[in-house]
Amino acid sequence: MNGQAKLLVKFMSGADNRYIIPVYQRNYDWTQKQCKQLFDDLVQVSQTERKRHFFGSIVSTPASGGSGSDFLIIDGQQRLTTVSILLVAVSNLISAGKVACSDPMLVRYIRENFIVDVYASDERKLRLKPIKDDCRAFDKLVDGDEEEFERDSHVTQNYDYFCTRILAGEITPEKLVDAIKRLEIIDIFVEQDENPQLIFESLNSTGLDLTEADKIRNFMLMGLDAETQNEYYEKYWNKIERFTDYHVSDFLRHYLTLKQKRIPNINAVYFTFKEFVRKQGLSPDSYGSLLSEMLFYARIYGRISFVGDFEWAVSRKITATLRRLSLIDVSVSYPFLLALFSAMEKGEISESEVEKSLECVESFVFRRILCALPTNALNKIFCTLDSDIRRLNKNGFPYSSVLVYVLESKSGSADFPSDKDFALAIREKNVYKMQKKNKQYLFDRLENKDSVERVNIVELMDSDDEKNRLTVEHVMPQTLSADWKRDLGENWKTIFETRLHTLPNLTLTGYNSKLSNERFLKKKEIEHGFRDSGLNINKIFLKFEKWTEAEMNERTNALVSEMTALWPYPKTDFVPPADSLDEVTLESADDLTGRKLVSFQYAAEPMQKTSQWVDMYTSVAKMIFYEDYAPMIAIASSKKMAEIAFNKDGDSSWFGLGQGIFLYKANSTVAKLRVLEKIFDAYGKDKSELVLSLQPEKPAES
Repeated sequence: MNGQAKLLVKFMSGADNRYIIPVYQRNYDWTQKQCKQLFDDLVQVSQTERKRHFFGSIVSTPASGGSGSDFLIIDGQQRLTTVSILLVAVSNLISAGKVACSDPMLVRYIRENFIVDVYASDERKLRLKPIKDDCRAFDKLVDGDEEEFERDSHVTQNYDYFCTRILAGEITPEKLVDAIKRLEIIDIFVEQDENPQLIFESLNSTGLDLTEADKIRNFMLMGLDAETQNEYYEKYWNKIERFTDYHVSDFLRHYLTLKQKRIPNINAVYFTFKEFVRKQGLSPDSYGSLLSEMLFYARIYGRISFVGDFEWAVSRKITATLRRLSLIDVSVSYPFLLALFSAMEKGEISESEVEKSLECVESFVFRRILCALPTNALNKIFCTLDSDIRRLNKNGFPYSSVLVYVLESKSGSADFPSDKDFALAIREKNVYKMQKKNKQYLFDRLENKDSVERVNIVELMDSDDEKNRLTVEHVMPQTLSADWKRDLGENWKTIFETRLHTLPNLTLTGYNSKLSNERFLKKKEIEHGFRDSGLNINKIFLKFEKWTEAEMNERTNALVSEMTALWPYPKTDFVPPADSLDEVTLESADDLTGRKLVSFQYAAEPMQKTSQWVDMYTSVAKMIFYEDYAPMIAIASSKKMAEIAFNKDGDSSWFGLGQGIFLYKANSTVAKLRVLEKIFDAYGKDKSELVLSLQPEKPAES
């Protein structure tokens, strides 16, 4: 590998040099922000007459199977492509007579030295060959027919930006090209017998420029021959990009969660993927089958993430439920949904079972939102939900029935709120202060239910047009007049403080300012008041002549009845086989004395099999300790927990965690669990992250 400082124009020119962006590179994605910085820099270079301006590095290698002047761009394609776009903009504007130029040879100089290889025997004679979609957009820019330009492409959008800047006249075309001539790069040339993948990883070890998906694509394609690279890119990777709307890193994180039953760190998806490939024993020869599987799941991902954007022959009920789920952003459930729809696509479960499963998931998620249960518990739940169902379902029970059983077996922070808890939240929850997306979802569901004729509540609540915007209206207003206090009665203050922001006192209106703090009857009868409202949610107010605690209670009861039907607590007749393992979390573990441990799983770590409580105890404590030494050292220093101490070398009753910290282990099962609870509390961890699998208890003898 050789590197030397060189002017960019020296790198780009050459009698017949051509630069190919290999398919394993990311798409061109510089935005106006980067283009503005480049153009501003060039203006400054010209104004200050600076001789050189450093423009980063470009790494190239000979293209196998190409001519001796064909080079693959391993790194620096964004810079090279952007300057090429800028030069095309200069050339086109001069040729079209839109900008004055005193040098009659400038267009020819640009096109023949940097854009077109006039001596090429190929039909396509351009020096730069970007990736598929970028290439098509770039070629159309060079052709110059604006009606054919691909306006959705970053290539075209940046071309338009450069044209706007050039036409503004802050720098002449001649001076702009002269400034480009002063851009200096480090030209790094990689010989064919060197490993471009390792060089690429080294150059991008900071991960600042490349997404996790970029690195995974390079890992899979870079080591293949050029023909196979192009085949796999066209057949698999480009389609994966399209189905995921280019959110490939997010998709791959969900895919790995599905496959490994643990959630990769968001910044370590690439390394997790490499380890996954290694553990699967996959070689480059088998990457085609892996990419095929990834494409299968990417199709599902696109359909559940971007509902309606991709053709899918599923029921209206499935589509409607997925649309609603997208409103409250349940991406945490995607690993489970990928498994669910994969089973449907493979014919393992019916469409009807999918409908029931989605209804259960929607009820589970929204009941938890309204009851203010922590969302972080959902990560672990959905990570293993499909495998939990399959582990229990040994006798071919309906999938949705087992799903209901698994979710309703959860407790603590993973709880599926009961009808009683849900009703209490309907009565007491401060809905007005809920997250915007959750509030919109709630009112949309209450208004439309399952009707085909829908009012687009979300769009109307989001509208920038005040005349067509729906806002949340307090029936009992936020500022009470003397009349309102009198209407509410002697307990007006308590009613106001406890019921103001609750759902029974809230509705939607397009005339919030007009209703304002008016008394109830006026809100009802005024023009555009409740009587004139076209919203179903406001029909209940027509039966009332006043708005007091009694009416609020009546609406509360109506909402409870309505909402427990919309978000039901599902029933199941599934009973797990007698030999199924019992699962408890640290949060729900009571006295487990005498119970036989089979395995445990902490957070997203792999499940570990052991029958020894002490092994589980010390392993979990050590994993937590190595996440962060500081809290455990603080515990030992404070002497607040007798079971964690310094310097117990040689004492077999103590287990060394590291850094001179020891954990007391000669205690009972109950005591071990209590110590772990204290450690979890000290670290601020959710106790449901530790799952213990136990042998089922034997029934008592009669």
